[in-house]
Amino acid sequence: MTDRMLKLNRNIQRIWGEVMHKHADLPNDVMVTVSSVDTRPNLRSSTVWLYVFPVIKGEEVLAQLKPQMYKLQGLFNEELQTNPLPRIILRLDHGADYAESITKKLDSLDE
Repeated sequence: MTDRMLKLNRNIQRIWGEVMHKHADLPNDVMVTVSSVDTRPNLRSSTVWLYVFPVIKGEEVLAQLKPQMYKLQGLFNEELQTNPLPRIILRLDHGADYAESITKKLDSLDE
């Protein structure tokens, strides 16, 4: 990945996180963070990976964000200074949960 793409992904991660936390209507009992961003080489779309805690609320949060995407994408487009503006695709990040389950299994083997 080029240096430009790394900078763009970090910038998208920061801006999307700010837009989502300021303007998205999310439940009060969840914590949502942007864990990573993967932008296509043609800059037409960016996959934003969200970590939701507690994990069982992940699908509920995605369902709640779906009808808000038009508004959130517009606010994001106002902040990002690039051309073309990438379309945001939201996905759930299960990496931390997977790592935790592996750690528990390894700990149980040590006992």
